[in-house]
Amino acid sequence: MPSEAYRALVEQLFAAPMPADIVEMREAYRAMGDAFPLLADVGVTKATLGGRPAEWLQVAAAPRHIVLLVHGGGYCIGGLDSHRHLGGEIARQTGSRVAVIDYRLAPEHPYPAGLDDLKAAWAELLATAGDDKIALVGDSAGAGLVMALLADLLRDEQPLPASIYCMSPWADLSDTATSRTIKREADPLASIDQLAKMAAHYAGDIAVSDPRISSAFADFRGSPPVFIQAGTAEVLMDDALNLAKSLADADVDVDLELRAGMIHVWPWFFPAIPEGAEALARACAFLSRHFADA
Repeated sequence: MPSEAYRALVEQLFAAPMPADIVEMREAYRAMGDAFPLLADVGVTKATLGGRPAEWLQVAAAPRHIVLLVHGGGYCIGGLDSHRHLGGEIARQTGSRVAVIDYRLAPEHPYPAGLDDLKAAWAELLATAGDDKIALVGDSAGAGLVMALLADLLRDEQPLPASIYCMSPWADLSDTATSRTIKREADPLASIDQLAKMAAHYAGDIAVSDPRISSAFADFRGSPPVFIQAGTAEVLMDDALNLAKSLADADVDVDLELRAGMIHVWPWFFPAIPEGAEALARACAFLSRHFADA
């Protein structure tokens, strides 16, 4: 059964839906992140990565390995403020350094701007990581970007991450999945109308079904292990299922965790709900295990 805290969170989100205006959405998302301040033991260092503003987060005095965290927000909202708390907790649980990048957003900067920023950040991390391994983490659209980067690395036979964690991935921008319809009344966070607008903003002149835009259709042969979490109460449930199928079809070690009744990106809310804390702990254990295996 869902916890009382989880039920209260869902009620709160339904009572205060995201505004439709992009500028207002950005401010609302920033405020949501501000509601979860960092704990005092998390160190934050301002930086640039791939030519973009970034932050390094760490808890351990001598961290091992690196996590590149790519924030969600429909390719149009989100940034350092919205995901600082998530990066700090991943740093705590994995003992790694976590880099969060403030990539360019649509509609001002449609595809391929965000992906180009991510590629540049990846190249810089590779050049400076030394013996440290690198894992990729993304939620929602951030997971879509992470998987688009992975597809490019595989195609170009470039060095690969140790593992990938996708939280509620938005991996199919074509808006054809049946969960868009059957879950629309259950999900307080991902409106199908907003998704369609954001997809158009991001894709620009590229077809939204193109694998460069919708990474669920990409070729992932040779990929390192991938861990996907999604809830059965989110309109993007089928994105996670289809992405997992693409990975499995490519003989990739993929672990899909589908949690009954959970909404979009529920681990993001880990400070407020036990379900989120438990899910994030499982994801961090996956990252730590594959750092050790690598």
